[in-house]
Amino acid sequence: MLILSEVLIALAAGCLVFVNIRSTHACPLAVAPSEHALDDPLRISDSYNGTHSPNFTVDVLLGPGVQCHNAQPISIPLVPGEGDALYFAALRIGSNLNPFRIIVDTGSTDFWVYSLTCPTQVRICVLAYFRYLLRMCMLIIMLFDPKGNKNSVNAPILPGAATANFGYENGVTLKAGVVRDTVNFGGHFLGMPFAAATEVSESIANRPEEGVMGFALASRSRVGLPPVLDLLTLSGAILERVTGWKLSHSSDGKNDGELVLGGVNTAKFIPESMVTVKNLDAIHWQAQVDAAAVGNIHVINSPRVAIFDTGALHITTSFSDAAMLHAAIPFAIVTITGQYFLPCNNQAVLSLSIGGVFWTVNPRDLVNAPAPPQAGLHGYCFSSIQPTPARQPGKWLVGSMFLKNVYMKLDSTANTIGFAHLR
Repeated sequence: MLILSEVLIALAAGCLVFVNIRSTHACPLAVAPSEHALDDPLRISDSYNGTHSPNFTVDVLLGPGVQCHNAQPISIPLVPGEGDALYFAALRIGSNLNPFRIIVDTGSTDFWVYSLTCPTQVRICVLAYFRYLLRMCMLIIMLFDPKGNKNSVNAPILPGAATANFGYENGVTLKAGVVRDTVNFGGHFLGMPFAAATEVSESIANRPEEGVMGFALASRSRVGLPPVLDLLTLSGAILERVTGWKLSHSSDGKNDGELVLGGVNTAKFIPESMVTVKNLDAIHWQAQVDAAAVGNIHVINSPRVAIFDTGALHITTSFSDAAMLHAAIPFAIVTITGQYFLPCNNQAVLSLSIGGVFWTVNPRDLVNAPAPPQAGLHGYCFSSIQPTPARQPGKWLVGSMFLKNVYMKLDSTANTIGFAHLR
C-alpha cells in the first residue's frame, strides 16, 4: 500500500491534478525507451566534468569473496529490449533474490545499479473534484504504483570513497557512491566494487533498466574504478581482456544473444571470416568505415569514423551523410524536422565496408517503429539511419541495427575490434 506524505486538497472551480513524487530522487520505471530516440542515452559525454572518487588499490577493490574455478570465458545470455533498442543481462548481486536487469553498453565505462536509498516507488495522488447541485464536491483519490519495487543494493559506501556526479551525452545525470558486493558472473562470485546510484535525473525515470554495465575503454570509470573487464581479469575469473558480442533479433524468436567475458564463442560465428581493425580511440570503440553502399550503389566512398555502441539502436550521422544515404533508398521520406522514414516493408540493403569487407544489414533492420498517426505516413516506419547535431561531419555512431548482423570481438589489450559473419 502506498502512503502519502502530503495531500493537497483545494476547493476551487475546475479539476485539480496533484502529483506528489516523493523526495528529490528519481528512479527508472518499467516503461521501455522510445524505439526511435535518435541518440545513444548511455554514451560517455566528451565534455564530462564530473567528480571522481579516490583511486583505490586492487586489493581494496576486490577484497575477499572471489570464488573462481578454472579460469575460462564466461557466457552471459543477452535479452533484447523492446525494438532491440537495448540489450540486457540478468545478474545476481548481493542477497537479492531476483537478478538485476542490467544494460550491457560498449559506449560507457561505469557499472552502476540502484542503491537502496534511491526511492523505488513513485507516489501519485490524483485529486479531482466536481461541483454539482448546491456546490457539493466529490473527491476522487486514485493511488497507484506504476513501477513497483526495483532491485537495489544495501551495501555501505566504501571507506574513503566519495560520491560522484557524472553524466551521459544526452544530459542524463547520476549521483552515486562506491560500494562493494558480490556479483555472480556465470557462476563466478566476485566481491567487487561498483557504483550505487542514490539519485538519477528525471529524464531516465521511465526506463526499464536496474543498472548499466559499461565496456568502453577508459582506464578508470567516472567513479574512479577500473572497468569491470579489468577487475574480472585481475581477480583471475577470466584470462583475457576480451569480450565477444552476439546481439539477437527479437523478431526471429531465437533468443541467442550472448556476451562472452574473456573470449569469444566460435559457435556463433565463422572464425575464418573474422576481420580485425585497430581501435582509433582511447575511450570509445571506434574504427574506420571505408565506404557505404545501398544495394550495388556506392553512396559514400570516403572514410568515416564510427563508434560501435551496443547501447544505441540507430546509425546516427551528420545531416549531409544521412541525406546521401537516404537518397539511394527507394521511397525514403524526410520531414521538415529532418527525420527520415522508410516503407515498413523496406527491401533496400545497406552495407558498410570495414577492414576491406562489406558487411550487410538485413533490410528489416533499416526500419523500426511505425510512423506516428499524426504524420500521415501510413505504411512508413522510422528509418534506422538518422541525423543529429551531435555528429560532426565524418563522424558516425553505429548501434545495434548494424551490430545485430555481425559478431563483434573487442580486445582491450590489443586495442582492436573484430567483426565476423554469423553462423
